[in-house]
Amino acid sequence: MEGMSEGMDMEALRERAALTRAQVADKLGISETSVRNWETGRTEPTMTPQKYLDILEILKCTPLELAVASDRSISQRHKRKPGRPKRIIENGTKALINSINN
Repeated sequence: MEGMSEGMDMEALRERAALTRAQVADKLGISETSVRNWETGRTEPTMTPQKYLDILEILKCTPLELAVASDRSISQRHKRKPGRPKRIIENGTKALINSINN
């Protein structure tokens, strides 16, 4: 079973089930943003026991695959450079430089 889970993250599980983020969100009765946050590793799925069973059925995965995929998405986020804070700093720095030069 380990071999099946290897390399899969939350996005890969969803794609394997041939679903869009919107379809997963609709089937679970949650926001598409929540699904995106799971896939990007921003948050982990938290849900009621019934929703947990629903997501296993929707994504056609085992509990182990879901756990591994969630951990993988979280660990991938930590390996990426944080994009948003850098842009804010860059934009703030540009505005500061422009205000000094003008």
